[in-house]
Amino acid sequence: MTCYNLLIHAFEPMGHPASKIYAIFYTVYIPVGHALTSLCVFGWPEKYLPSLMANAPIGLSAMAIGTALTGFLSKVGFNAMADEMISSIIGTEKPVVDVEEKEEDGEFYSSLVVMVATGVWCFVLSLYVNSEKKKT
Repeated sequence: MTCYNLLIHAFEPMGHPASKIYAIFYTVYIPVGHALTSLCVFGWPEKYLPSLMANAPIGLSAMAIGTALTGFLSKVGFNAMADEMISSIIGTEKPVVDVEEKEEDGEFYSSLVVMVATGVWCFVLSLYVNSEKKKT
């Protein structure tokens, strides 16, 4: 995500939308993420390219789910609701913030929900795709 944030700061001022930057970054990241997952979790596959092609749809579907979920959570104001709920549970009062500062707050809670949802999606599908097939 550090690389994505660097790309946002570099290319968004040039007029490129964040969704375009994210799509290009994630498309390039799919082989890198697959290689890291293969090395750290499942072990290096005997045939890497077929394994990558079997796992690429998982990443692409996670990107679509993440984009849709982010849009939905943003539309319903999830970040503000979560912030208010946490403030009320902790017992702190949220200071009054002007519109410019509110826009800079970002979507922290929404991004956590998206990260968990896409992480579970990828994990479950990766277990299915990368598990050893029973030979009968």
